[in-house]
Amino acid sequence: MDLAKRTTRKVAGLLQFAIGVASVLLVLFIGSFTRLRADLTSDKRYTLTPATMELVDSLKDVVFVKIYLSGELPADLQRLSTSLRDLLDEMRVRNPDLLQYEFTDPSAGLDEETRNKAYEQLQKEGLQYTSIRTRGKGSQSEVIVWPGAIISFQGKKLPLQLLKSQLRATDAETVNRSINNLEYDLASAIRQITATARAKVAFIEGQGELDRLPVQSLTDALNEQYDVSRVRLDGRIDALSDRPDGVTFRLNKFDAVIVAKPDSLFGEKDRFILDQFVMNGGKVLWALDAMDPHLDSLRVNQFSMATPLELGLDNLLFAYGVRINKNLLLDKQCAPIQLYTRPYGDQPKLETRPFPFEPLITPGGHHPIVANIDPVRLRMASSIDTIGIDSAHSTILLTTSRYTRVLRNPVRISLAVVDMDLGLEQNNTPFQTVAVLTQGKFRSAFADKLDMPDSVLKAIGYREWSRPTAQITISDGDALANPVDRERGTYYPLGYERAARAKIFGNREFFLNAMNYLLDDKSLISIRSRAITLRQLDPHLIETDRVQVQVANVVLPILIGLFGALAFHLLRKRRYTRPDA
Repeated sequence: MDLAKRTTRKVAGLLQFAIGVASVLLVLFIGSFTRLRADLTSDKRYTLTPATMELVDSLKDVVFVKIYLSGELPADLQRLSTSLRDLLDEMRVRNPDLLQYEFTDPSAGLDEETRNKAYEQLQKEGLQYTSIRTRGKGSQSEVIVWPGAIISFQGKKLPLQLLKSQLRATDAETVNRSINNLEYDLASAIRQITATARAKVAFIEGQGELDRLPVQSLTDALNEQYDVSRVRLDGRIDALSDRPDGVTFRLNKFDAVIVAKPDSLFGEKDRFILDQFVMNGGKVLWALDAMDPHLDSLRVNQFSMATPLELGLDNLLFAYGVRINKNLLLDKQCAPIQLYTRPYGDQPKLETRPFPFEPLITPGGHHPIVANIDPVRLRMASSIDTIGIDSAHSTILLTTSRYTRVLRNPVRISLAVVDMDLGLEQNNTPFQTVAVLTQGKFRSAFADKLDMPDSVLKAIGYREWSRPTAQITISDGDALANPVDRERGTYYPLGYERAARAKIFGNREFFLNAMNYLLDDKSLISIRSRAITLRQLDPHLIETDRVQVQVANVVLPILIGLFGALAFHLLRKRRYTRPDA
């Protein structure tokens, strides 16, 4: 009888085991046809934005991404490589047939001559290497890695630099910034190489605007998404638009124009050309100075008198709902400048001091243009007033801090301000507007002012009311100017701070977001505004307690698993073992 019971229990156990195995196999079989994923991270780092999903879903042909960030990598770059692989896997779920990728190590298994040729080819294709110094126990070594990728589509190739570093060096913060931008960079590159038509953007020339070198950083960034050129108005009605035969109104040649820090008067014909560009739906980014600070005098005499700068654009902007006031702003929250102070020995001493005439604007709104960007640096900025227009509305993008003072025309600018107690905590006019978005329908600034017959106005395609459009005005022409080295003919990235020798300001991102918004590329803004928090390990702890950390992360989980299995075995044995009758 006991034998029969034991046999029955054994058969039941085997049957239970078989049912369990069959259940697991059934789940695996069903799972092979259905993929379920859950992103449990607080910052949703493994969840694609809707814009990226739409982009991947819309692919018409195979996009192949070849990544060279592979092989023996330092921990930070390995994290970047893993993040890119995770991102590509997530994108491939949406369209596995038309999005393919490959990781390769350009240094693996090659002799020095072949490796150098491979490196030279990668540089010709537009990638840059990064020199990494690794530190082990009592030794250092240097390795060359290529944190980049080549994207191929229908015979075209596009280089993509993954590491966001201005120098050929890296650290954990640099890698984290690169990971933050990874989805945007990859999606933007795919959009660029697969685009059949690109928007056209023009920098206006002819009134002393910034030349090519000071805006080269922004131009390079815009060129990744748009066709960028420069155009002189010179009173030519066809400079920005044409009127084909049989068409009532003019058609713009460009989707948007940028007016970057002009210093001389716009003639009436040029103002009319800009006005009609807006009336025909053109978008404008105005980066204007209201005051001339006479910086040459400031450099020589340590002070200068800022006077109003007459550009002839006041009536134009007023018609569009904006007025830039003839004043300058002092802000306690400001950027630093380097200047020579008291002599140190036989030489003047170069010091870095806060300069209240260069406000540092911390974006505080939730508008997509300013969401999640670093502080924006301004120089000699003025306040902006918004004018109510029934057919359009304004959105304030940037304001100064609480500790701001308005200096009205004329303004004495002195370098001695760095040593003064300005009392901005008590005597202030806080939160002055310095950047505004206006969008809607605008009435022409020339309405009821043109002394021309209707037949002439009709012949040139004059519009009195605009199509729906948008403009952005910022009261500092230097805000979009990158630092330059005229002697060498080179430039630094927009937002670069010479004293810190790094890009630390968000000017580049602000203007990229601004142009994306004006040109209805709001999806790019939504991707760029993502942020992933860096949870960095303690390097000192890793160095001093290396063995303990390795044991805790490798051996301890195994021991816990073994003890758990042993406990389960003992409990099961105790439960199913019966004393003999």
